[in-house]
Parts: sequence; structure tokens; C-alpha cells
Amino acid sequence: MKPSCCLLSFLCFSIITTCSAQTEHTRQNGNEDSRHSVFGPPMPALWEFQLSNLKEDGQNISSFNFYKKDQRNKTLFFKIANNNLNNRNEMRVKEITGGAVLFPINDDDHLQLDIGGTYDVMKDTSLPGKAFYSRITFRPQSNLWFRFGSEYFDGYTFGSRSPYRSTILNSNYFVGKVVVSSFSLIGLVGKGKIDNQMNTRYGFAGIVEGPFNLFVLGGYIKSTQQKENVRTLAIGRWAPFRPDGLPSSIFIWKHKESYDFQLGGLFWGQKNLFVHPAAVGMSQGMFISSTALRENSELRQGQLMSITDDYRNADITLFYVYLDQAIQMGPGKLNHVGFRAIELFKVFDEARFSILSKPVIGVFYNEETNPEFNMVTRNFVDQQNSFFSFQAGITIQESFILNVINVPQKSEWTVALSFVYMVDRNNETR
Repeated sequence: MKPSCCLLSFLCFSIITTCSAQTEHTRQNGNEDSRHSVFGPPMPALWEFQLSNLKEDGQNISSFNFYKKDQRNKTLFFKIANNNLNNRNEMRVKEITGGAVLFPINDDDHLQLDIGGTYDVMKDTSLPGKAFYSRITFRPQSNLWFRFGSEYFDGYTFGSRSPYRSTILNSNYFVGKVVVSSFSLIGLVGKGKIDNQMNTRYGFAGIVEGPFNLFVLGGYIKSTQQKENVRTLAIGRWAPFRPDGLPSSIFIWKHKESYDFQLGGLFWGQKNLFVHPAAVGMSQGMFISSTALRENSELRQGQLMSITDDYRNADITLFYVYLDQAIQMGPGKLNHVGFRAIELFKVFDEARFSILSKPVIGVFYNEETNPEFNMVTRNFVDQQNSFFSFQAGITIQESFILNVINVPQKSEWTVALSFVYMVDRNNETR
């Protein structure tokens, strides 16, 4: 499926407006600490702990989540969830997820280790699933880096002759990137196995950085199995470290024979955090992840936080997410699992009343697709439903954040209470 014409038009309008409005390229903040030259200016470490509960038709679904984040994004994370729905279609599981991003030598960006994994048990069954990943990233120079990664998934997915079938995915890959002026070239090679089918993948991608913080990424990965060939396209504008008041944006499209994924975002406001490392990291991460053979496990893992914290990265945030994955549920019979969501958030950053501050409101439109077994035809049939949901939140005493999401059509409520703890660079509490 081709990307949404409406979203592309909206993105192009944002870029044209940006180009005509900005008369001078905003300079980024200098960074005196050479250890952090990759990710931008150091920022206070932030810990967030969250308890959440979802209630729908008498079901109580709870989770506990936390992460640590600095200028390198989430460097430590942990989640325990009991069938958390997250307003999106995914396999319903009891899940434990954890991981860390480590900088073992003098807290220096030049060497980075990533480790993590998920263990889950599918709802209403005793069928387990587990996914593990690890990767090493070496940056000898600011314009050059290399990465070796390994991933493994052993669990269940939707089956053909029965509701679920066992599947094993594993992948090893090597990636290199070089930056010359405003152009970056990424090359990768990977070898993976889907059940008993081995395939080798290799690909290239290029990133062009234009004026006014604009960028474009295009990439293609060739596989020994034609249905696993992947195309990736990303286009957008990142925000400067010194806010200029202009919007930033991104649109990503990944496509292969049985899989389509689209992600779009527009961000406004003085606290816009969609800066250069975030924009380039998100874009090239989507390209590199195509070697990992992990779409099936990603469907069930979902996002880390029960109620996302992404809206706090800008004053006004618009997200568009789309996923469609074809699955064979019978001989010659293809069904689909996926979702589409449009999310709009507005944070009133200056609003304050006594101990209450920073109220937020959000409006979401959701569509979900899921195969269900039809007793009459004895086949799986794609079932689609759409619904609106609404979010409201408030910050209490600058540390506690209460968020509530309501889905009227489903009589569904999600409530999450987060505690945010920030430590400055001198380990003094803020």
C-alpha cells in the first residue's frame, strides 16, 4: 500500500512553510564534552516510574514500567504487563521486558553496548514467547561508526491450520556508516533464519541533509527470499537544539511483499525535542531493523510505556501510525493483522493552578484489523473496527503525572500514574 496522500501533502506543506519562513540556518549549541559528541548537549538524567491500569468490560489489566533517559534517550528500561492493550492491535500476552544501553569505557559514546529481551505467555494459553537482542556500536570518529547485532525470537504467531503456530527467528548483521559533509552512506549485510528457511540480506541507504534542517533517507535491502526484500523511505525536518519556533516533521515508509509500515509526525513549539540525533537515529534505525526479522515479535511487544510519554517532546504533537501484515491462515488464504491511528496532543505548558501544572489533552482515531474464526464458513475472516479515544493529563507538584484515556465505544478506561525523578549532572536532585 502506498503512503497516505493526505499525510504526504501535510508534510510537504510543513516543509514548504519552513523553507519560506526561515531566513537563517539556526546554529546548534556547542558541546564542550567530547564524550557526548554524538548525541548532542548533555542533559539531566531522568527516571520515570509508571503504574497503569486498563479496565474494559470488567477486565483489569495492569502494568509497571520504568526507564532512565538522558541525551542518549532511554538507556535503561523495564516493563511488566498483564495483557496491556495500548490502544493498538497486538497479540494479548503477559509480558516482562527489560534492557539497557551501556557505555562501559569512561561513559564515552565511542563504544556502546545494547542488551535486552522479552518473555511473554499468550493470553488464554500456556504458549510462551521470548525475544533477545544485543548489539555493539563502535564510533572511532564522529563521522564513522560500525555496529554488529544479533537477535533471536522463539514463540508463536497466528497459524494456518490452528490458531497459533510455533516460529523461530534469528538474525546476525553488520552495519557501517560514513558521513561526508551533508551526505551519509549506510551499508549492511545480515544472515537470518525464519524457521527452517535461511536467507542472506545486504543493502544500502543514503541520507542527504539539506538546508533548513531538512533530510531524506532512501534504502533498499535485498534478500535471498524475494518476499523479504525491503524498501525504506524517510523524509522530514529536525529541530535545532536552540528552538526556532518552527515545526519539525518526519514520515517513514517501510514496505515488503507482505508488510507495510508507515509512521508520521509533526511537532510544534519551543520545547520541540525532535533534534538531529533523534531524527537521524529514528530514520536509520527503521532501515537497519529490517535485517532483524523481528516484525512478528514487535507486534506483541508494543511500546514501553502504557500511556506514551512522547507527547511531552513538543507543545503540539501529531502522530500517524499504520501497520498491515499479511499472514497465511490456510491453504491459499491470506488474512491481515494491523492497525491505523491518528493522534493529536496539545500541552499547555504555561498553565498552572496551585500544585497542578502542564495539562495535556489528546484525541485519537483508531482502526484495528484482526482475523477471527467464522464458525459458519470454517475460515478466518478479517474483522475491522474503528473508534475514537480521548486523553487528559495533569502534572502534580512537578513530579507526578496523572494520565487518563477513555474509549467510549469500548467502555474502556486506562489510568496511569507516573513519578518523574530528575538528577542534574552533579547528581543533585531537581
